[in-house]
Amino acid sequence: MRLQFFLVLSGILMLTCMAYKPVIIIHGVWDLRFSLNFLAEQIRQYHIGTEVHIIDILHGWRSLAPLWYQVKKFHEQMLPVMQKASDGVILIGYSQGGVISRGIVETTEHNITTFISLSSPQAGQYGDDFLRLIFPQYIKETVYEVFYSRIGQRVSVANYWNDPHHQALYYKYSDYLPYLNNEINDSYSKEYRQNFLKLKKLVLIGGPDDGVITPWQSSHFGYFDSEENITEMRDQIFYQQDLFGLHTLDKGGRIKIYEVPGVYHTNWHHNMSVIKNCILPWLD
Repeated sequence: MRLQFFLVLSGILMLTCMAYKPVIIIHGVWDLRFSLNFLAEQIRQYHIGTEVHIIDILHGWRSLAPLWYQVKKFHEQMLPVMQKASDGVILIGYSQGGVISRGIVETTEHNITTFISLSSPQAGQYGDDFLRLIFPQYIKETVYEVFYSRIGQRVSVANYWNDPHHQALYYKYSDYLPYLNNEINDSYSKEYRQNFLKLKKLVLIGGPDDGVITPWQSSHFGYFDSEENITEMRDQIFYQQDLFGLHTLDKGGRIKIYEVPGVYHTNWHHNMSVIKNCILPWLD
């Protein structure tokens, strides 16, 4: 009996002392304060002992602020959590929040070990369904006239709007995504790549029924070519030339890709199958 009691007590103490990495969640465009609460609560419930932090800034219309500004502000809020986490942290970015998260990964000193990109347009966005949610007066064929300008770049969505028919203007005016991709030579390019390669795991989640991220393959770093055919991640120039380290991560087995059908964009962080099968396994 004493031995059994000792073993049970030892097991309880081991579970009590088990320290999981803190999880930090960054919301998407137009999201409200409570939008990611369900995801956070499921992590706490099913991954007992995990400390979860939803960064509570830049909601609603404030989420349209330029992305470099948002990277700075979100990083400031993350710093206290990262500084206390000797074993590192796990970062989850949903939708636009995934693009912001990647900016944090590449441009800051960090101890992010796992980055989970949840339905995020990592290779850009070009679709009317998405555009109507934010700027209903515009259509995708003409919004480049606004987005690809110095004034237009003051809007977050313009920072990752990647019009496949106006690439020269995209590279001339877009001051965020092509820099993260290291497609434009910059004095920080080497640093961006080194920071990205600190990741031990990159998890990319998306699916064909998303209905907002266009093309949906952008959540896996795929994108349109000039004829709007899909170029998959491994055929992208930034992958093949390993411009920011994506190829290196993939070659090292550090990328996990989930293609999940039947999930609409606003349901990703509410879908229990996605949470249990695509997110929870990477929190250990």
